[in-house]
Amino acid sequence: MGERFTAIRPCQPHFYLTLLGVHDHHRGKGLGMALLAESLARIDALGAPAYLESSNPANLHRYETVGFVALDQIAMATGHVVTNMSRPAAVPGPGTGGHAR
Repeated sequence: MGERFTAIRPCQPHFYLTLLGVHDHHRGKGLGMALLAESLARIDALGAPAYLESSNPANLHRYETVGFVALDQIAMATGHVVTNMSRPAAVPGPGTGGHAR
């Protein structure tokens, strides 16, 4: 299984976003997306791409709204599907505070 994940990961240097979760009592308040936005702002400031693996299909649209695109999906033996997603490096643009997709 590890070989499949490795084969999908981008070859160029990138930030690998691992675990992100919010306690059940605090879900739905935007905390997870705020944490992600802070991480992405720091990554954008460095001009680097980002990569993640999502095991929750409900989060795919959330990740897409901040620039991630699905690369592939891997079906696990348990039946869960993991979606591999990548986000390109930010590039300077007019009126974007220095960063644009």
